[in-house]
Amino acid sequence: MSHIPLRRRARRPVALIAAAATAMALGACSADGQEPTAARHDLAVAVVTPPNSLDPAQLADGQQMFVWGSILDTLLYKENKTGELKPNAAESWEYNEDGTKLTLKIRKGMTFSSGRPVNAQAVVATMRRTMSTPGVLKIKYEAVKLVTAVDDSTVLVEFSRFDPQFVPNLTLGAGAIGDPDTLADKRTATDPVGSGPYTLDTAATVPGAKYVLKKRNDYWNASAYPFTTLTVRVLQDPTASFNALQAGEINAATVQTQLLGRLDKNAFTINKIEAQAIMYVDILDRKGEKWPALGDVRVRQAINYAIDREGILKGLLQGNGKVTNQTFSPFGKVYDASLNSTYPHDPARGKALVQEAGYAGTKFKIPSTFLSTSFEASISQAFNDIGLGLEWVSVPPQQAQTAHLSGDYPLSFQITGFNSDPGDANLHYGPDGYANPRHYKDATTDKLFGAINTTVDFDKALPAYKQLNEYAVRQAFEAPIVFTGGTWATGKGIVMLDDGKAPSTTRLFGLA
Repeated sequence: MSHIPLRRRARRPVALIAAAATAMALGACSADGQEPTAARHDLAVAVVTPPNSLDPAQLADGQQMFVWGSILDTLLYKENKTGELKPNAAESWEYNEDGTKLTLKIRKGMTFSSGRPVNAQAVVATMRRTMSTPGVLKIKYEAVKLVTAVDDSTVLVEFSRFDPQFVPNLTLGAGAIGDPDTLADKRTATDPVGSGPYTLDTAATVPGAKYVLKKRNDYWNASAYPFTTLTVRVLQDPTASFNALQAGEINAATVQTQLLGRLDKNAFTINKIEAQAIMYVDILDRKGEKWPALGDVRVRQAINYAIDREGILKGLLQGNGKVTNQTFSPFGKVYDASLNSTYPHDPARGKALVQEAGYAGTKFKIPSTFLSTSFEASISQAFNDIGLGLEWVSVPPQQAQTAHLSGDYPLSFQITGFNSDPGDANLHYGPDGYANPRHYKDATTDKLFGAINTTVDFDKALPAYKQLNEYAVRQAFEAPIVFTGGTWATGKGIVMLDDGKAPSTTRLFGLA
């Protein structure tokens, strides 16, 4: 039987905030470093992407969690620095022997901002609605058959099969809790009633541009959140973020390397995160059904040999990151450093493989999105160097995901954040994974996922995960480029509490 410890360690009265790609913060301390009873600490955070919705059934992870993760509690959370799963709204979780039943014990005494109680019935109502509502979260409940409230504080989730990524997903949008009395209201998409540490100040909020949140002093864990107000600003231009930092509008932000020298070192502390997402060329037609060249492992391997990872890291990312030949997070247990020597930059070898396979001169269309524009010239050159070609097709930001999933393109350029080892295995290589929209599988992946999806103890399943990682690298199902990192500048009074292992929520920053 798999069992996660029932007790939660007491947390320090520090807290939180910051992010996956761009963010910022603001705060202050008393002279002796202790927060006085009436002290006010305000935190301002900048993000690149505004929330698509605050509806618990429509939540997107990543930077959007800065807003919705402050309003809506999740059942679990990931601990800073370790990424370890910890209790939050759920005090404990326990599987039965074959992983087809999961029991969640809900923390007693919690309330929504409306004053109504957070109980098992509220969790069940939220989960059932997510299961029946089309959107990005519905697929995360694909293996769930039934969710019931055993009593006021016990939720039973029953599955058609063991789903190894379900529990880690409870730290993200799939684990958010909404007030069942208001879930059907129109306000839920823009101003939901949640049980989190903050409420949205709608009068001061400008949707899509600025979100202002006020602390709930009646929150069950209020002492862990020292910031009186939280402001999330949408600043897509890195220069605008830097200028806001310099002007004192915010006092923590990701900063481009070339701008660091302009910062006053006495006013800011520099923090470097080596890895917070994976950048890769996704090979969508791995079987070669519409584009036969990509069904040939030699062509896929050639693409991997062609990419100048070090050149991209140093020249385009200013050294913020780490080159990689694999997609699993370097913070997880599946990651294998030895695999990163599989594809050195060797375009001559790649060109020979393409010629050997008989596909020299083949040209592919690929979506050009806001993510890819800075890297398109380098990637096109890599393809040209091995005798292949790319045609970048402009796609609006709101259609980027649709283009990737459409089946109209053989390749796509992606930057995706880390989830968990089970989640990342499914995302990249599972038959229904986001990075595998043509549902590729073969005898080896079937066998390995068969072991993964029937082994409740992760450590016992680890050999299968590692074999999957090695097989995916050797088969070149994707062309990983770098783990993207970031450099943060934090002002006086603010400390960074994480180095990339936890999601982008208000837990990432605290008071000095």
